[in-house]
Amino acid sequence: MLSLKRLMALIFFLIGAVSMAQEIQGKVFDSNTKEPIVGASVYFNASSIGTITDEEGNFKLGLPYENNAILVVRHIGYVTRKVIDPSTDSTLQLGLTEDIQNLSEVVLTSDPFTRKEKMKVFKLEFLGDTRAGRSCEILNEDQIKLYFNSYNNTLEAYCEAPIKVRNGFMGYVIYFDIEEFKVSFREKSLRRIDNIFHTLIDGSTQFFDVSEGDPKILERREKAYLGSTVHFMRSCWHGDVESQNFSLKRNFKEASIKDMFNNVEEDVSKDLKKVRFLDKQFVIYFKNKGNYRSTLKIAELDSIYSIDIYGNYTPYKGLVFGGYMANFRIGDMLPMDYGM
Repeated sequence: MLSLKRLMALIFFLIGAVSMAQEIQGKVFDSNTKEPIVGASVYFNASSIGTITDEEGNFKLGLPYENNAILVVRHIGYVTRKVIDPSTDSTLQLGLTEDIQNLSEVVLTSDPFTRKEKMKVFKLEFLGDTRAGRSCEILNEDQIKLYFNSYNNTLEAYCEAPIKVRNGFMGYVIYFDIEEFKVSFREKSLRRIDNIFHTLIDGSTQFFDVSEGDPKILERREKAYLGSTVHFMRSCWHGDVESQNFSLKRNFKEASIKDMFNNVEEDVSKDLKKVRFLDKQFVIYFKNKGNYRSTLKIAELDSIYSIDIYGNYTPYKGLVFGGYMANFRIGDMLPMDYGM
């Protein structure tokens, strides 16, 4: 298991290794006492780019491109704070409030399943039922609390600390700060096939690269990237969906990226693109993986969406992927800065 000292070294190495064009700096403190918080984790969600606060609670963090990523601030004993569109023009003052919730004191109603039965389903839905997912190891499994709600046939998971995952197959250690985890079943059974109709996983993710440049691991990452949602959204940003081996359908007819959305406010930023989608649903095929079928539903057709060069987009819940792209979980995830 990685020591805190080694994880800190990895963070600083990652930050120092990239020439940062966009720098964010700030101070993290206790919102009640106003005292600085030392050692708070500050990172861009779903990335390997992060740092920790110094003895004065200060931090500096950068990315080479302007982006839509959420800045996450986390420390044990405090409520995790998320900052959308953090400013680069001034020093951020980020107060954290004490986390008074104690999950060990929560009284749950009768639960018809054993912890072993529930954990099996949790791992498959959280890590993924793929080779990468099955290769993952949860390092603090004993801290995860599982509960089956018999009233609505829902499996729920909670964890006071970030869930720590070692993904040896992809060469990452992942910290997942869980906010909501629910698996909804049609019947009062943990049977997955023809019984699960919805899985909700929400939280923030921090990646630490432990691959040490292993060529086999790098090859696996590239394979996971191709045909993924990140690959697709980046190709949308670059406008080269077809040359990246994606094909689109709109209303059962072949479509191009010009049929998908219009660019608006093109001069807003060289790294951000503002677009308006032209229809509520599209079908996506990726030729390199047997034309596997995915769907993209636009929840807010009248909204203007922002897409960055990393493949991030806002509104975050405005695009809903289904089919092949929706099958992958933590085990197959790559950090948003992968390949950049």
